[in-house]
Amino acid sequence: MADMMCAARVLCLVGGEAAALAPYRPVRLYVAPDGPRLAGAVDAPVEERAGLAGPGLAPRDRWLLAGELAAPAAGGESGQQVVDRFAGTLAEIADRHRGQTVAVLADGLELPLAALCAGLSPARVHAAPLAPGDVVVVEYDADGWRYLSGWPA
Repeated sequence: MADMMCAARVLCLVGGEAAALAPYRPVRLYVAPDGPRLAGAVDAPVEERAGLAGPGLAPRDRWLLAGELAAPAAGGESGQQVVDRFAGTLAEIADRHRGQTVAVLADGLELPLAALCAGLSPARVHAAPLAPGDVVVVEYDADGWRYLSGWPA
């Protein structure tokens, strides 16, 4: 197993052109089975992950601004369930890739990233939703998740 102190860098995006990933050179791309797609070739192996499925029509205002994580999305999943599910899946992916950079392509990344990452607030995430092609860079190590760069202004 890789050193727990060594950080994994995770690129998070919701679609767009594969060229957006090229500068980062991810070793693997994890894709939500029913989520967004990248246009163009990806120079990394692709692995689909069920734990990255988006929550469907989510009550973004209630979850992000009011902090009402008990409120359900259209599919019945609460904000807390979304956070827990994504947190487990993202941590598993990061643990597999300590010292490496990987990419995650999925809808529904905003709430989990706001809840998990030091340096990223729910208000900021709500004010500037991710658009296809935005690449958000986060790191995960023994101290948890940290936002590094890329959130739209």
